[in-house]
Order: sequence, then structure tokens, then C-alpha cells
Amino acid sequence: MRKLIVAAVLAAGLPLLAEAAELEGAGRFCGYAPIIDLLPGEKVTTLEGGFHSGTFLWEGPFGSLDVRGIGWASRPKGRMVEAQNGTKPARFAQRRKGDRYEVAIWNGGHGAAYFSSDKPLNAHQLKAISRVRLFEEGQDPSGCALRTRFSWE
Repeated sequence: MRKLIVAAVLAAGLPLLAEAAELEGAGRFCGYAPIIDLLPGEKVTTLEGGFHSGTFLWEGPFGSLDVRGIGWASRPKGRMVEAQNGTKPARFAQRRKGDRYEVAIWNGGHGAAYFSSDKPLNAHQLKAISRVRLFEEGQDPSGCALRTRFSWE
């Protein structure tokens, strides 16, 4: 019966929920695409995860950001303001999306992350985003002291 339920969820494309949990730095956090070397005083609260993406809240001295990481993404919309350089992802211009403000980063392949806030992102938040690296489906980043774990149950 469990296999039947899993198959139905897969066929419907419904997200698999992860348990909400707080993960505090310092340490390397590997979300579903973002890799963040958390500094002391920073934490992530995992929210939900699906087949190709996951969401979490990232908080620190810079404030808080809602983050949606995607391990099988295409190039984000908008104007690129910083080109990809080695492992540093490209950053896209801040955009207004509904009643929120959003900045995207992209690794040039299938890894992307979207950082959003109800106020325009400030210089401290953009500096924090510049520390984020990305991985994509099929890759296994190293040195992850903190990870999101998804459960079928």
C-alpha cells in the first residue's frame, strides 16, 4: 500500500513535506540547492521540500530571508547583474514579485535559489547572499554539517 501512495504522490507531482526544524550555525548548511556556510548567530528553519526544490527561512544579523532552492532549475528571469565566476553563482537584479522583493542566483546549470523579503533587500542581505554556493540534482556537496532531510512518511 505504501508503494501505491508514493507512486500516486509522484504521479501527481505533489510536494513531500519536510519537518520544520531549526539549524543553527556555525557550520555548512546544504539545503536543496543552496550551500551556506552559516556564521555564528545565523540559523535556518527548514519549511518544506519537494522533488526538485525546498524552502527555508534564513536569519542572521542581516535580517531574515525566505529562500527557495531548486536543484533542477532553468535560468532565472531578469537581468544578470553579476556574472558567474568559478563556483560563485550569477546574481540577478532585484525584482518585485507580487508584494515581495526577490533576488535570484544561478550556477549556470540547474541550480538556482530565490531570496525574498517583504522589503527591498539591503546591502547586508546582498552581502550574505554573495556567500551562497549552489549544487544541483545528482551532486553531493562535501563538508555539510547541517542538511535538510526529507521523509516519505
